[in-house]
Amino acid sequence: MNSSQSSQTDLNDWALIYQNLQLIETEYLSSKLQLLFKTLPNFNDFIKLYESSKTESKDTWNLNEELFLQLIVLSLNPKCIKNRFDWEKVQKLMPKYRSLSELCFKFQSFYKALLPRQPWSYFEDQTLQQIILDYPSRCKKKWSSIANQYNHICKSEVLRNAKQCRERWNNKLDPQINREPWSKSEELNFLQLLLQNGRKWAEISTKLSIITKYKRRTEFALKHKFKQLKKYYGSKPKAKCDIKFCPSWNIQEAEMIRYKIDLLQEKSRMCQTQKFSFCEFLCSDHEFCLVIIKNGCLIKI
Repeated sequence: MNSSQSSQTDLNDWALIYQNLQLIETEYLSSKLQLLFKTLPNFNDFIKLYESSKTESKDTWNLNEELFLQLIVLSLNPKCIKNRFDWEKVQKLMPKYRSLSELCFKFQSFYKALLPRQPWSYFEDQTLQQIILDYPSRCKKKWSSIANQYNHICKSEVLRNAKQCRERWNNKLDPQINREPWSKSEELNFLQLLLQNGRKWAEISTKLSIITKYKRRTEFALKHKFKQLKKYYGSKPKAKCDIKFCPSWNIQEAEMIRYKIDLLQEKSRMCQTQKFSFCEFLCSDHEFCLVIIKNGCLIKI
């Protein structure tokens, strides 16, 4: 219950809510949820828990508020049955105001087994994309705010949290995603950043996008590119490398990356130093012409 309604609740109302808690089976619930209590608090402690949670002024969740949320939700749904959660009633009973999606997300985080992932629909993708494109600061996105706005517009049974929205944008919807084939220079830049930064995919993606004029490779694409290096595991680089590598790499991994860097640099040098020569050929009509030799055959240009 938020502060505007707290005065309307007397001890009899709280006693009825607390009485419903006696119906829960902690042993059964602990198999599904990460309970923040081993035994139920007594009635006086239950009231004190409400009062202490109400006085906290921070927006972030504290342990007392999380515990109180568990108790309120379970008092209304003792067996924690899916689709029987009354979030509007929970909202009225909480010590301070939380949005319906905040309450739902927080309680979902207590589940030991993750809820099944639902595929994104075209409408969901379009909604999320429009919210982000209209967002005041596209450089500094507050994903919890974006998720709340998204759920308010979609009004779907499947609620999306901040992490899901962020990953969907970064890996699928961002128009700056680079889906072109890798060039040798881009791959070389990636490997050099990989050697220096380790498995910090988000950081590498940002740094690489600056080099490639803000066309961004997704973290998934970078991980996939790294997995392709495994065939070079155990190979040793020929030349010395001036790049300082991240201490998180072991010797074999660092040598594997350096070996691939050597290969790319050697190919680059060959392309730059390769020289072409031409010869003049006399045609049947006694005129000179320029030709190329392909598969042992002369082809007139």
